[in-house]
Amino acid sequence: MIGLVVVLMVLLGADASAPHTDMVPVKGGSFMMGNSGEGGDADERPVHRVTLASFFIGRHEVTVGEFREFVEATNYRTTAELNLDTATVFIGRKAEKRRDASWKNPYFAQDDRHPVVCVSWLDAVAYCNWLSAHEGLEPCYRGSGDSITGDFTANGYRLPTEAEWEYAARSGGRNVTYSWGEGAPYRNGRPAGNTRDEAAHREWQLNNYWENYDDGYAYTSPACSFAPNELGICDMSGNVYEWCWDRYGEDYYAQKTADNPTGPAVGNLHSCRDAGFACPIKAERVANRGRGAPTLAFSWGGFRVARSTD
Repeated sequence: MIGLVVVLMVLLGADASAPHTDMVPVKGGSFMMGNSGEGGDADERPVHRVTLASFFIGRHEVTVGEFREFVEATNYRTTAELNLDTATVFIGRKAEKRRDASWKNPYFAQDDRHPVVCVSWLDAVAYCNWLSAHEGLEPCYRGSGDSITGDFTANGYRLPTEAEWEYAARSGGRNVTYSWGEGAPYRNGRPAGNTRDEAAHREWQLNNYWENYDDGYAYTSPACSFAPNELGICDMSGNVYEWCWDRYGEDYYAQKTADNPTGPAVGNLHSCRDAGFACPIKAERVANRGRGAPTLAFSWGGFRVARSTD
């Protein structure tokens, strides 16, 4: 099913009534990738210079409404719905696997404006190919399962690479800790993210949260509810984790791949960036790296799309 969807998506739903996709142009350049401050994890080092070509990235994470259009056009079933890997959701203060959990039922209330969650890397790839075909663009992905390949010369939608994601989160490579800058989640006096804050603390009594900051959402918030970063991109620190294209390599930074890196050639896990609504403050840093199996689905994880420039 998954492979069939990825290979044949170009044949499905290609018409002129494409869903609105709000993309932000990101001018290419060089930056220092990784954690240059105190703390952080070993996989965020060494800090190394990376040069990127220009690209486009979604202003916000793919929403429930946008994903619903895809599902209704294709009758697609996600990996969670196929039970390839049961989705993990918050139940009280615990994260638990539930067989009935999916993007339709993340165990908390959402509407079409919220970022879609409980979608796997494979689901995100399938969505990208459908959206490309739907808008008359060349799909980026071919193959199925562990054999999916990406064509970065295609003009269709794809997942951002880890380097592209971090560069965009840093507002074009600035040396900042969070997408909003430094300190508490404010930008120009406006709340700047759906993070582990007073609202999350009230819901779960968790420690390590932004005290005296209350974004009003214990779970996901509607896309672009908070101040964007300097490039006008929303929710790059907080709301949900976001799948990236790259296979995850703990020591990949040691290779110091300088130009348009796309991750290791082999690996069983894929990278994700950002941090979910209940993740510790440490995870909200733009240098923080996450990872998961390509079938993994969880209620604090979604994705946003990117495109190469023509």
